[in-house]
Amino acid sequence: MTWCQRLSACGLKSWTVVCHGIGGWFAMVCCVMPLHAHATEISPETSKEERIAIFRLNVDKILRQLDARQGPGLAVWVEWEGEVIYNNWAGLAQRDQRIPIDGNTVFELASASKPMTAAAVMQLADSGVLKLDDSVNQWVPGLPSEWTGITVQHLLTQSAGVPDYMRQITAATLMELDGLTNDKLLKRWRTDPRLNFSPGSQAQYSNSNYVLLAEIVTNACGKSFGECLRQGMFEPLGMTRSRVETQPRLLDETLALNYAATQRTKGIQLRTEGPTGIYSSLSDIAIWLRAYQDGRVVSPDSHARMTQPGTANPAFENGDLYGMGWVLSSDKPNHGAYAHAGQKDGYRTLIRANPHYRVSYILLSNGGDFVQPVSNEVHYWIQELFEGSF
Repeated sequence: MTWCQRLSACGLKSWTVVCHGIGGWFAMVCCVMPLHAHATEISPETSKEERIAIFRLNVDKILRQLDARQGPGLAVWVEWEGEVIYNNWAGLAQRDQRIPIDGNTVFELASASKPMTAAAVMQLADSGVLKLDDSVNQWVPGLPSEWTGITVQHLLTQSAGVPDYMRQITAATLMELDGLTNDKLLKRWRTDPRLNFSPGSQAQYSNSNYVLLAEIVTNACGKSFGECLRQGMFEPLGMTRSRVETQPRLLDETLALNYAATQRTKGIQLRTEGPTGIYSSLSDIAIWLRAYQDGRVVSPDSHARMTQPGTANPAFENGDLYGMGWVLSSDKPNHGAYAHAGQKDGYRTLIRANPHYRVSYILLSNGGDFVQPVSNEVHYWIQELFEGSF
């Protein structure tokens, strides 16, 4: 199971991970052992002030250790009961230049791009530009006639049946993805109309659905996907460190490089947008997440639809459901938690909100398997102290 799949439900408790350094710059073995022993003094009676103090003490220590390694790093933001209780980072954005990560460092969000893509679609629905029961063929010219039954809602809820172009990648097929763009995928689909199932009959997580949604946004708003996001979300919210894959870098952008060394993923560079391909910083995502929860990104009705299961069929093997741009855990569904994790080689991302416990948090890393144990440990402390895992 991949890290992204593990965190799809964001139900991590504690588990042992061993990672080995490569290339000399991370020449150490780092182990994260089960952590419950560290939290034995936490109970339901532990006060808010004590919880915050315990969290800051432990996570500060974790980040100091990460800083000492002088490799790729991690950025962490946590809001609990209306108060930002943690906003910190460690490690390097660019190892060769010795540029450290900070709150404005730009990360590739990987699959954590999907909530923003879904929100862009829902903004168009809120304004009456499109309807969720519109056919994909109405908005994306030239698609196979066999796809007429696929609606915007099917794409949003991962129930369209379009095969995932990122599924079951092997060494033989990896290079075929190098330089892949939305346009190249559209050309492929125009000659290959096969679906995994009839639209609406099942649910299956597919990055392809969100490529099509990005194309719908582009055609519905009459601008490039990046311009649609910039004018519809980034600029109105004051998100000055956000862009998409095909847009040029921002003038003062500091990009967290993949493993603090390169932008390429396993030797290739994907250029698809919608399912991935959105770049943003910790400070910008925090702005977006707060605005989203406050009803300043989509309408309250659209927010409710996005954070409820789009279908009763699970979209993942572990039973988790999919809303619209959000993964909904099958564990404690009455809490209304919604999240999305992302994994794109060295980029590991997580955006999560749990209304029941009034906690929201963001984890961004460019360190792949080498920083994963650190991310897991930070995530453990969030859940232990603020999400009722004690």
